[in-house]
Amino acid sequence: MDRLFGTVQEYAWGSHTALAELTGRPAPTEQPEAEFWLGAHEAAPSRTAGGGLDEVVAADPQGVLGASCAQRYGNRLPFLLKVLAPQRALSIQCHPDAAQALDAPAGTYADHWPKPEAVVPLTPLEMFAGMASFEQIVVRLDSLGVPELQSVVRSARNARELLAGILAVPTQHRPAVVGRALAALDGQHAVPQDEADAIRRVAHDYPGDIGLIVLMTMHYRVVLPGSYLFVPAGVLHAYVRGVTVEILANSDNVVRAGLTPKKINVAELLRIVAVDGRMVAEAGHRDGRIVRFPVSAPQFRLLRIDPGDEPVGVDVTGPRIVLAIDGPVQVICDGQSQQLDPGGAVFVSDGEGELQISGVGTAYLAAPGH
Repeated sequence: MDRLFGTVQEYAWGSHTALAELTGRPAPTEQPEAEFWLGAHEAAPSRTAGGGLDEVVAADPQGVLGASCAQRYGNRLPFLLKVLAPQRALSIQCHPDAAQALDAPAGTYADHWPKPEAVVPLTPLEMFAGMASFEQIVVRLDSLGVPELQSVVRSARNARELLAGILAVPTQHRPAVVGRALAALDGQHAVPQDEADAIRRVAHDYPGDIGLIVLMTMHYRVVLPGSYLFVPAGVLHAYVRGVTVEILANSDNVVRAGLTPKKINVAELLRIVAVDGRMVAEAGHRDGRIVRFPVSAPQFRLLRIDPGDEPVGVDVTGPRIVLAIDGPVQVICDGQSQQLDPGGAVFVSDGEGELQISGVGTAYLAAPGH
């Protein structure tokens, strides 16, 4: 069992307080902090006393991951655990499945992995996720009375063609089109009021961005703390505001659809996007002091442990990462003990035994799904 030191990613959409408070550092921070990574991804591997976790895995993949996990995932830790802290919206994005990543033109993606993900919020998480039905989108866009968007509606035969038409609006016309669409949100009822209010808030940070029209094609929701929401490959999503634990396959493959200054790969987006992606937030299954969230992807599973004074045995094997939240927890494994303050983490190899966890805090445990 090794102490694990995660990497804080400073992106413009992050919070100046949330991750610092989580990890016991002074707040507010000078730079916005968006993501806290725990894992072995080569872009930002966590550190152990023996070096980067990616180096630890590479030095003895079968010993660290276990023979079956190492064989199935090509000597790669299959999951990545994060805490996200958006203060303003991330880009609208989706991720490929394994076949799509493999079939993509060279240079499109960093690796050939899928990138399914799931969130368990620590605070209410505002997000847009999944596209509305073609019929709903037609009514929404037509009701705005913007000629350019009405033209898109008339020429599209399905939701994919609607998305293509929105992204084909010429760059020089986008600020005017977006401005008229935002103004038209007042006084119409095709876009629900809470969704219209959220789009206007996002517009403050992304004025004139065509992604604001894309948001009008999507479902807005607030995911409550403790709920589990799985985001499959291909589903459009944009996290807006909140703090959440995120578990995902160990990949950074992404295609954007707006709310970004970066170039949008429209052809690849239209190839991989799932236009029928409606998700349902679920409660985990409580098993005593352990909450087991659904195993939605083979690369990962997530548990929450609310231990208390008496140690709780956690019967999950394989490579594991334990992250402490809220208060201190103690992790015991094979005679070793680690006291974790909030934001502290450990990595446990496959060959090590069952974990026992105690303390007044909450722990999240990540492991392979299968």
